[in-house]
Amino acid sequence: MKRLWKLQELDLAIGVLEDKIENNPLRQEAGTAEECLARAEEALNRAEQSLKEQRKKLKRGELDLEAITTEYKELHQRLYSGEVKNIKELEQMEIRLRSVKQNQLTLEEKLLGLMEAIEEQEELAHGLTGQRDKAAAERQERQRQLDEELARLRNELDQLQEQRELLAARIEPKQMQLYRDLARRHQGRGLARVINDICQGCSVFISSAQRGFLYDPEALVYCENCGRLLVRFTEEETRTDWVE
Repeated sequence: MKRLWKLQELDLAIGVLEDKIENNPLRQEAGTAEECLARAEEALNRAEQSLKEQRKKLKRGELDLEAITTEYKELHQRLYSGEVKNIKELEQMEIRLRSVKQNQLTLEEKLLGLMEAIEEQEELAHGLTGQRDKAAAERQERQRQLDEELARLRNELDQLQEQRELLAARIEPKQMQLYRDLARRHQGRGLARVINDICQGCSVFISSAQRGFLYDPEALVYCENCGRLLVRFTEEETRTDWVE
């Protein structure tokens, strides 16, 4: 019976470790760090895309300004070169020159505003890059902590499973079936130690009639209150957390 009780303790410990591996809080922390990194990268990508579009717009505007400036110079030179003698044509050229000049001033003002916007966007992208890098470092650290913790837990789990295999090999099939039946009925805790005449499964005193049977290694004694299979331990075994 003591071997079955030890097997139960190993199974319970294995279950605890498996739960710690599956539902480890570091998983959530690593997941949160991953989400933060994804948001930071998304914000940075949007900022960089916007910056790219603004720079393209600035480049197109600079080309347009260059063309307008060239046109203005050519008109100005032609208007005041004396080549054109026709009064009406000269008046039309003056009107056109003023219009081109106004377009030039308007475009210059627009490009100045665009350059200021690009500068602000570059500062934003720089800040978002720092946030992205910080989020990436945090994600890496959280993942490192998770990997180390899972490695430690899995190592413990492997050791316990090895102990269980060795112990299970020493238990007769009939007793193993009994153990499985009890575990199924009592949520994995089908056996209970008796300490100071008290069932450790339900904390109820064992009857005097049952106590005598506990000294018989072949007897199957069940708690009259909770129905668990009782296992008697000596005071020395209780103090040393018995291991066979």
